[in-house]
Amino acid sequence: MADPSTQEWPNEGPKIVATTWTLVVLSTIFVIWRVVYGIIQKRSFMVCDYLLIIATCLNIAATSTNTVVVYAALGRHIMDPSVAPGIMTYSYYLWITQILNIMAVAILKYSICAWLLVLNFSKLYQVIIWLSIAMVTAVGLLAPVLTLFGCTPLEKNWNFGFRGEFHCWARGTLPLSYTQGISNIITDLVYMAAPLIYLRRVQLAKRTQWGIRAVFLLSIPATICSIFKTIELRTIIKTQDPSWDGTNLAIWSGAELSTGILIASLPPLRKAFDNLFRKVLPSSFTNSGKTPQYGYGVSASGANNIHMKNFQGSKAYHSRIPGESVLDGDDESDRAILEDEEHKGPGIMKSTAVNVTLSEVEDGGSSSKAESPNTYNPSIDWASPHLEKNGGAH
Repeated sequence: MADPSTQEWPNEGPKIVATTWTLVVLSTIFVIWRVVYGIIQKRSFMVCDYLLIIATCLNIAATSTNTVVVYAALGRHIMDPSVAPGIMTYSYYLWITQILNIMAVAILKYSICAWLLVLNFSKLYQVIIWLSIAMVTAVGLLAPVLTLFGCTPLEKNWNFGFRGEFHCWARGTLPLSYTQGISNIITDLVYMAAPLIYLRRVQLAKRTQWGIRAVFLLSIPATICSIFKTIELRTIIKTQDPSWDGTNLAIWSGAELSTGILIASLPPLRKAFDNLFRKVLPSSFTNSGKTPQYGYGVSASGANNIHMKNFQGSKAYHSRIPGESVLDGDDESDRAILEDEEHKGPGIMKSTAVNVTLSEVEDGGSSSKAESPNTYNPSIDWASPHLEKNGGAH
């Protein structure tokens, strides 16, 4: 057997650092883009924006501490002579990294939920989102964090060689780790699938629909990262060589968080992707299936008539308060992801009562008139999320 001091030992540390920091930089760029774009468009910042910024800061902090873990031992075999001097540093900063990562993932989920609640798809969907918030809090945040603080004195939680008196009332187990991983996968699928199902019930231009679908479908990579991270949990719990076998888990954990942050930054940037689809897809495709216009027109027979088509079957239509005005200046709000800018009018839009008078000239020169009040909606504009719904009629 070769002498450990002279044997050449593999080192996966550079791969961990390169992969995690690349994803962190990319996700942070998209968050900054979202923030700057919102400031330029004078969009009001909401809870989801602040939560996403916090998650990004925690992601940077977690990746920084994980880099310390890598230089101490992660990515090398536990028997590598170069690992022994930094084993305590490895254990301590790995413990901190786990706490930061868990908190960042939970806050990222809260940010996504806050944005989805703003969209107000349906009562059932809101209930599902609140249940997912409860699941994230219980299984994805409190349970794992409490196990990381489950022993006294505090040093025992990260120093497995601690020899003094201690008491542990909570320990991490494989079933608990699996539960946390599976809950992340389930919530990712819910956040992706439900809006796509809802879009089938809404009349929008095909270009707009595909732009929205692309944003939600981009969450698939984050779900894949969650799956591989969950698979790696069994390896790290059963291993006798944690500094080496934890390589893949470190990569997938960082990738899950960074990819999630990147994707969560995309919805307010829908118009940028909308313009991309306009350039990439054929004009015959992007211009088809548009929402019907409102207003006066002439039928094929030449008779004057009024087009009174509306979205009365749409949830968004029924969620509007009669007489509520919508300020068009904030079309970059998160609700605007469901807007088609081609049907928006400038300024303040409102519902207007119109009296329609029909005249028919008869042979004797007499005429008959009939008046009937109808509600005329110049346009249906998706409510901006920052507006209060208790505004009076205008």
